[in-house]
Amino acid sequence: QELQFDLDNNVHYLDITPLKIDVGKYSLVFEITLQDSEHETVYTTGGRNTESVVVTGLIKVDKAEIGISENDAGSAESVEKLDLLKDTKVSLSANHLQKLRLSFQLSTPLGRTFKPHQVFLKLKHESKVEHLFVVPGSARQFKIVLDFLGLVEKFYYLSGTYDLELSVGDASMENSFLRALGQLELDLPEAPEKAPRPPAQAVDPLAKFRPQKEIEHIFRVPEKRPLQEVSLAFTGLTLLPFIGFLIGLMRLGVNLKNFPSLPGPAAFASLFHAGIAAVLLLYVLFWVKLDLFTTLKYLSFLGVFLVFVGHRTLSHLSNTTAKQKTA
Repeated sequence: QELQFDLDNNVHYLDITPLKIDVGKYSLVFEITLQDSEHETVYTTGGRNTESVVVTGLIKVDKAEIGISENDAGSAESVEKLDLLKDTKVSLSANHLQKLRLSFQLSTPLGRTFKPHQVFLKLKHESKVEHLFVVPGSARQFKIVLDFLGLVEKFYYLSGTYDLELSVGDASMENSFLRALGQLELDLPEAPEKAPRPPAQAVDPLAKFRPQKEIEHIFRVPEKRPLQEVSLAFTGLTLLPFIGFLIGLMRLGVNLKNFPSLPGPAAFASLFHAGIAAVLLLYVLFWVKLDLFTTLKYLSFLGVFLVFVGHRTLSHLSNTTAKQKTA
């Protein structure tokens, strides 16, 4: 076929419309020839260039059927028509003694049988276990028959709901599709002890970054507390030993000879004893109201204060004792 020349765009082209070229892959062989014999002494020709091209088009899908049959003769108890170019779904049920049959035809725009590169039927169990089958094609149609009796081990004896999905694709098929056909409720026998187990499903590495299920905590019901009067009476009983200690000091007489008499040291000594009393009070508040971290925070400040005033008080007592010994 001689190429035509476009003077406006300065290109050669081939009009394939009258050639009735069908969908498919073709090899174009280009060869240069001279129309004028006088040019043969000026130009050199020879050799061929081969290029592969794909002519695409819309493929027609006809006579799509799916059903469940009882025997090899193909007498199906339920056959349903499918429109694979539309979103139509079926609902089927079968047991291990039955077979699943799927058939359809593919034809090019010129009415010829079309065989795409990929035709797969996938069955996906509700537990995410998938099974992929190649749909073979003949000169007239694509047809697959799944004999569940011979596939029980391949299906790992998993009964339940299977999602049916058909994928048909080819580089020259403009309307390639991945179509969900519907669901199949499959009843298989129980697995024997040495039956193969389903493979472990891959864990999505990004699943841990997605929103997780809310955790609801159920706390223990607090125990019943005694009456306020009983608590106050118990608190009073716990203070009785301390009150007895104070009474005993008063009866025996408290030795305050070493208490500083000067205003400055006396003030530090009073602050030192007040700091010790504050630590004891803080200890009581820890059991009654405060938490551990709040108590430690207050105790750190009291500790620094006690170190300072205690050092001044003890230094004064040490100096006083040293002067008494030298005198």
